[in-house]
Amino acid sequence: MPPALAAQARGNARDQSDTPGHAPWPLDAWPPVTTRFVLCTEDRFFPPEFMRRVVADRLGVVPDEISAGHAVALSRPKELAGLLASYTAPSR
Repeated sequence: MPPALAAQARGNARDQSDTPGHAPWPLDAWPPVTTRFVLCTEDRFFPPEFMRRVVADRLGVVPDEISAGHAVALSRPKELAGLLASYTAPSR
């Protein structure tokens, strides 16, 4: 990623919400929507081998993979947008 883009992204960073660590999940079950997961194969923060296991175990899905690091929206925005745009809503 270009250094200027990285600097701009750091300048826009905000702290993550503490809510998930302090409040229980408010619903009795997950909403009835299709669950997908985008796995970044070059992510050094969440290694791909670990994430494949977690996604299979907790979500029961096979992740879609993209060749990118942790900040995929910055490093590969067009590829990520294309992948997300390829998802279709399930017919009801």
